[in-house]
Amino acid sequence: MRAIFALLGIALMAGCGGVGSGSTPGVSPLVCKSAVSYAGPPRHAALPANSFPMPARGDTSGSVLPADLRALLDQRVQDILVQTGAPAMTVALTLPGLGQWTTTQGVARAQPPEPTSEATLFYWGSVAKSLTAVLVLQLVEEGKLRLDDRLARWYPQIPQAEHITLEHLLTHTSGLATNALISPGQIVQSSAERVAAAARTPSVFCPGAGASYSNTGYEMLALIVEAVTQQPFHQAMQSRIAEPLGLQYLRALRPGEEQPAGLATPHKAREPQTDPGAWSRLGSGNVVATANDMLTVWQALLSGRLLAPATVQRQWAQLYPLQTDAVAPGNQGTMWVGQGVMLTEWTDEQGRTRPWLSHLGGIPTANAVVLYDPVANAFVSVAVNNEVSSTAVANALLKVVMTWRAAR
Repeated sequence: MRAIFALLGIALMAGCGGVGSGSTPGVSPLVCKSAVSYAGPPRHAALPANSFPMPARGDTSGSVLPADLRALLDQRVQDILVQTGAPAMTVALTLPGLGQWTTTQGVARAQPPEPTSEATLFYWGSVAKSLTAVLVLQLVEEGKLRLDDRLARWYPQIPQAEHITLEHLLTHTSGLATNALISPGQIVQSSAERVAAAARTPSVFCPGAGASYSNTGYEMLALIVEAVTQQPFHQAMQSRIAEPLGLQYLRALRPGEEQPAGLATPHKAREPQTDPGAWSRLGSGNVVATANDMLTVWQALLSGRLLAPATVQRQWAQLYPLQTDAVAPGNQGTMWVGQGVMLTEWTDEQGRTRPWLSHLGGIPTANAVVLYDPVANAFVSVAVNNEVSSTAVANALLKVVMTWRAAR
């Protein structure tokens, strides 16, 4: 999941995708007598309070960034499109207390050419997991779920289900493989088929013992949301997130709705890819939106508008490493996971540790990130409709902001 993006002068985690071969289970099924204590690489230390955004003074909702800064940001996006050959990207940036900026540039489809607009939708890949976690934690706050509820309550056929808790699923510590094993030649389209496949897929480790990124776990969480709310997942997303925040474009795709109207087509380089398939998997990658809507969600989450502040703090209280090697020269990043959130930590040119409260999404033909950078005190969201690194784009725009501030 790591890539070097020399064109933009940064190397960061490219993201976590909705597809892939996943971890290779053992030849023999793993049998666990219980959940166990975590025994993986060291977890991240608790985040200091100043890692989280402070309330902005005065109401700046609806305000736009100064014209000269907007012009610099617009030009940087244009330059990146030229330098990387990315077909299109949608970007939004907020500086608390100062204002907002958003742009969508490029072509939604390279051949035949289709222009983008402010309403063009982009895939957000695994960023969808952060929204799935919000729905689960809302139900926990309402007393309809508990973090120690066992998966066996709904899906007893899944390996180790009697030991896997909702918290295990949220933090990728369940031991479920990244993706369920599919037989050669088998076509799996529905959640029911993937649950059946998951039931045949051995666990990677006993619940709690380690951390292993799992799309399967988040599909299970989405199905549990449906069972508890008695709503299809896309309707629960609409009623609990999109409507309360007044979002015009963000939505979860319905089963089988893989390329809705107005979508920026994913590309391999500049070659359109027309069969997303598992890219839009329920609960782990089935959200489309504009950058502005996705950034609104992230600001609402961190400001306590979607979940109680104490719940948000707990999302980052236990951070498990998804990458065990130390930060390397060249601004290499390290990624950690909490309850539906990520901490992306890297070292900038000034030698400062830059923690991003974030969630990343990456597949071979699309890339996305939403983040809060406490050093820059900025929110950024980026989605690209090919493999160009969204984190590198975000960093390039943050450099523009910090240079602009230094010159004032």
